[in-house]
Amino acid sequence: MKAIISYTRKVPVYRLILGISLVIFSIYNLTNLSIFNSLVMLVMAFVLLRSDGSEIDLESKTYRKTISVLGIKIGKWQPLPKTDYISVFATNENITVRALSAETSNTFPMVHLNLFYDHNRKITVYETKDQKDAFDVASHIADALLIDLLDATEKGNFKWVDKDKLRDEGVIIHTD
Repeated sequence: MKAIISYTRKVPVYRLILGISLVIFSIYNLTNLSIFNSLVMLVMAFVLLRSDGSEIDLESKTYRKTISVLGIKIGKWQPLPKTDYISVFATNENITVRALSAETSNTFPMVHLNLFYDHNRKITVYETKDQKDAFDVASHIADALLIDLLDATEKGNFKWVDKDKLRDEGVIIHTD
């Protein structure tokens, strides 16, 4: 049995419904109308149903960044470098929406989990909006890879995390 840590960003329900509807309509369109319209709808469905993620194989010490569509994951396995630590980093993500004559930008908080190696190089292995979820995932990876965990959620106040403190706060610490 392989020991793989896998995390994939969830597709929002509205995108899932719209994407599946486009797939069904494109199949119907393929039998009754044009192939070109069906292909355009399939591409749009792929964009709506697509989700990013990452996997770490602990046995073979490899990782891959994945693209997932309806649970089917695609990605190239690469050797996992000797990691120094994992950090939980809080930031803001901006999304700009443009229409013909209008534009709006929305900012929302995002938490990134980065594996650091060679002192300053990093691999982003997980993103979430929930800080408790981020610490749960980070503690799981830290325990599995036997590395330290850095809390970088407060700007300018980075600190190493004591796993006993995380247990007291209700974060699940994995020990398998």
